[in-house]
Amino acid sequence: MDKIKNWKEVANNKKETEGKTVLGYKAGSILFAYFSASALTTKLDVGDVVEAGIEIGFYQRIYKLLEVMGQGLRERGFLLFVLTLLFLALYWDFWLIKGTAAVKYSKGLSLFLAIMYTAGMGFAYGDTLSVFTTSAIRLQRAEVAVCGFYAIYLTIINMMYYFLNSGWDISLRENRIIRLYDKNPFLFQWAVIMGIWLIHLILRYPGIMSYDNAQQLEFYFGYETFTTAQPIFHTVLFGFFVQLGLWMGSANIGLFLFVVFQSLVMSCILAYSLTVMEKSGIPCWLRLLSLGIYCFVPYYAGYASFPIKDYLYTAFFVLLLLLYIEWFLDGGDAWTKKRIGVWTLAGCLVILLRNNGIYIYVPVAVYIAAAELKHIGKKEKQERGRMAGKVILGLILPLATAWTMNTAVTVCWNVQKDSPKEMFSLPFQQTARYVRDYGNEVTEEEREAISAVLDYETLPDIYMPMTADPVKTTYHAGGTEELAAYFKTWFAQFLKHPFCYVEATWNQNYYIFSPNIDNIVYNKDCTVAGDDMEDKGIKELIEFKVPEKMHGLCAIMVSFYSLLHRLPVINILSNVAFYIILLFVFTFYFLRDKQNKALWVLMPLWLTLLIILASPQIQNQPRYAFPIIYSMPSVAAFYYKIGN
Repeated sequence: MDKIKNWKEVANNKKETEGKTVLGYKAGSILFAYFSASALTTKLDVGDVVEAGIEIGFYQRIYKLLEVMGQGLRERGFLLFVLTLLFLALYWDFWLIKGTAAVKYSKGLSLFLAIMYTAGMGFAYGDTLSVFTTSAIRLQRAEVAVCGFYAIYLTIINMMYYFLNSGWDISLRENRIIRLYDKNPFLFQWAVIMGIWLIHLILRYPGIMSYDNAQQLEFYFGYETFTTAQPIFHTVLFGFFVQLGLWMGSANIGLFLFVVFQSLVMSCILAYSLTVMEKSGIPCWLRLLSLGIYCFVPYYAGYASFPIKDYLYTAFFVLLLLLYIEWFLDGGDAWTKKRIGVWTLAGCLVILLRNNGIYIYVPVAVYIAAAELKHIGKKEKQERGRMAGKVILGLILPLATAWTMNTAVTVCWNVQKDSPKEMFSLPFQQTARYVRDYGNEVTEEEREAISAVLDYETLPDIYMPMTADPVKTTYHAGGTEELAAYFKTWFAQFLKHPFCYVEATWNQNYYIFSPNIDNIVYNKDCTVAGDDMEDKGIKELIEFKVPEKMHGLCAIMVSFYSLLHRLPVINILSNVAFYIILLFVFTFYFLRDKQNKALWVLMPLWLTLLIILASPQIQNQPRYAFPIIYSMPSVAAFYYKIGN
């Protein structure tokens, strides 16, 4: 095993010129070690202070301040002491002994992440940032938290940067498993991933249901008007498998066949990502870590039994990203017949499997088209037409195929267009918060404009900071005129109280920057949404049942996943915020290394993040972030390939 290069040598190789941070000095390291320990242990609760009979106001304020500060330190003094020593040892070694220089942009990014983390504490405590401004002691704790998390993020970001650029790797001794792997790396890794997931599939037989899945079956079997509320291709695909199970005598069989099918697809694509890594010369440690994440992290193995639309969509999103990376690394000459075929499959299914998939594919296709035109322009005249034809064919085929299939399904099932309420979840949520907080300022004209689109009277009561679902379900606009009037009002109210809109958005999405908050949702079993299916009458045709001898196993599995979420290392690998933060970090690594073109490869992930921010909910719905989560090992490998 090669020894890792020292941090200072790596910094010199990267031509760092930024100089030391305040953590690179003795006093700074000691102070920030204490701030970091305090940040991890602080709470925003402020208890009552026992009166001491002090009559002079100034003295009384000092007394209360000291008492409240004492409350914050009570019962955590020893923990604070231990954590301070640990952070001091880390900062002292990394910043002072090794003489590490902070990489460019890392200070600004660390401060941003620290502020977002601390703001999340405020939203988690009181659903508003005003919890800090209405209490001097909370404001003081927030300031300490920002300083502490700044030091933590700055150290981690720089440690990771230097480590990824150190060239360190591990070597494995040859044995029977290695020889088996060498015969066919792709099939070996596919079998390993699927073999481990199969245990989860069997223990959670026949699969997991959700209310979205129940609605899809109601659409497919005609118990409810088939609309575009759910992706129509996924609805037909899922319905077909259940229908197949009914033909074989049991809806359970159909559900199980579907989750096995989607798991085979996902494990195949993840195995392919590992194969791409090996071909690109990615170190063994990163490939092994990725394989371990794919096999054992609950966000991967725990969702293999869940037939939700986001799962298959994520699989083909990752495939599209891998093809995008290969295209970038190949320098443009990549449009073989095989590549066009796989690209068409990935792009088409990204568009079909989620209603917003088109917003991912089109920008990627436009960028590739622009880059290819520039590339083709440098070729000989006789080659230009041939190459341009391949590019146009490759980029247009997914759109044409998806449009054809969508049209066919729409005609065959008489699919009706759903209302745009999902698309407008974010502005609806902002309006609801505005009416709740500033309802006394709403004019009669504004009230009428809002009432034409949403149930104005109920907005203050049904508004929930973490989800827009209650508000969006009141949508009843009759046409574009009502929406136009509403958005005119929406913009006017934004100008009056812009911070209200900021808080509404931030309050709903602060989880994506809060690695301290669990986002655990594992539907129990196939009986979820059974009440809805019974109300719609579809239960007479389809009824999913857990076999009698397996009763209780699903509950055990959900408890097992929840336990894993609380174990060191695995818990952070099962956290939405961790992967969102990594997206920011790798973006800034590319910027620091002046690899600006490579940033275009991250475009699908950034578009996904924007979709998350505009979605109805992320808390308790980690599936919205699956495209980012499942792509991150490949993004890490891509950065390693570009940066070394």
